[in-house]
Amino acid sequence: MSSKPTTPRGPRGLTKLYLLGYNAISFSLWATCTLRGCYLLAINPAEDIPTTFNDIFWPLLTTTQTLAVLEILHSLLGIVRAPVTTTAMQVASRLLLVWGVMFLFHEKGDGAGIVGAPSEVVKVGDYAFLGCLSAWGVTECIRYGFFALQVLGTGVPRWWTWLRYNTFYVLYPLGITSECVLVVKALKPAAELNPLYQWFLIVVLGIYVPGSYILYTHMIAQRKKALRKRAE
Repeated sequence: MSSKPTTPRGPRGLTKLYLLGYNAISFSLWATCTLRGCYLLAINPAEDIPTTFNDIFWPLLTTTQTLAVLEILHSLLGIVRAPVTTTAMQVASRLLLVWGVMFLFHEKGDGAGIVGAPSEVVKVGDYAFLGCLSAWGVTECIRYGFFALQVLGTGVPRWWTWLRYNTFYVLYPLGITSECVLVVKALKPAAELNPLYQWFLIVVLGIYVPGSYILYTHMIAQRKKALRKRAE
């Protein structure tokens, strides 16, 4: 009894080449952000966080994070098997932090925020930005490196798989907590910019708790599914 040949799973042709390029570029950019941050923290005084922020934020971090918008498109078009809702939630929350908080209210060289008032968000002694950079950078280096190796088809090392499906237990709470701290710090300058924007950020904070739970449990479910499949 003859059996039909199995169709190779995963992306092929131009789709494979595109995904390999996208993941490789994203990995390189996040690795640059993370290593650059470590280097600046090593050479700058611990209290001089705005210097580290301004060096990394524009255009490196903004470009790196904004590139993730393509992942929503990937999900919508079916290029990758990722839920559109959870992908959009993750990308939207990051974009809000980068453009709606860090960009609007970060401290400039003269001690004032980008909107003119003294910054209440990223300033001397504020480690929430470093929490975001650490959690985002390490998580994304692991994630994009994992996807690049997966698309390449050479196999993902067991230790990398372990990092992919275990480090989020610590990094995700660190990232979410740091993000919430920055949004809270942005409430006062947001009110000075526009009271409606302050209320928008308050609503965002109200969504963060259930949204974080949904994303966290989704990652736990993905971990169980991936490890079960690897054991088969």
